[in-house]
Amino acid sequence: MAVSLIGLDGIAIESVKDSAVPLDVLGAEFGGFIKSIRPNAELNTGEVLQFALVAEKYVTFLSAVTPEYFVLLVMRPDGNYGRARFELDKAKHALRDELI
Repeated sequence: MAVSLIGLDGIAIESVKDSAVPLDVLGAEFGGFIKSIRPNAELNTGEVLQFALVAEKYVTFLSAVTPEYFVLLVMRPDGNYGRARFELDKAKHALRDELI
């Protein structure tokens, strides 16, 4: 349904989307969430590599390309989760050299 390259601030750098997907809002919310759980002594999680949210209308994956950039993928709930993660991994490798 949509895919976007976003910065840690949640602002989209480039997007392709179905007009019904609130991609700007999703990007901003996920950006804030990722900043709140980045490495800290209390959580001891390390860097966030991938985050998934399954909701009634959308399944979203946020996948790190670099520590500052993420690919946000939004799909229908009946979409292929494995294929989505595979495509995100391919995108990460293709984009990483461009962003470093």
